[in-house]
Amino acid sequence: MEKRYGVLRFISTLWKILAWVVLVLGVLGAIATLVGGLAGGFLDPAILRQLGLPSDLGGTFVGVAGFLSILIGSVLQFFGLYAVGEIISVFLSIEENTRATRLWMEHSQRSSPPMM
Repeated sequence: MEKRYGVLRFISTLWKILAWVVLVLGVLGAIATLVGGLAGGFLDPAILRQLGLPSDLGGTFVGVAGFLSILIGSVLQFFGLYAVGEIISVFLSIEENTRATRLWMEHSQRSSPPMM
């Protein structure tokens, strides 16, 4: 049986590839945030004081908190994007199975003798 809806298959694959790209970049970003935080922090103590936060808040705390939040966000985005690609694939599979069933029923009706 021929495969139909080639563009939808392509779009489904693109969503899945995009999901993996987001996950890989998110993990790399999370690791970079952790390393940056552990290596001295991103925030100048003067900026923290201007925001009304303790000046020793930077460093390890920011690195670990940033790492966890970026990692969790990336994983959630991965699941969402991958699910979109899978939903498109499921709809295409349903269409194929429905078409195959219709063809099978038409063929079986033509080949069987009428019942009396």
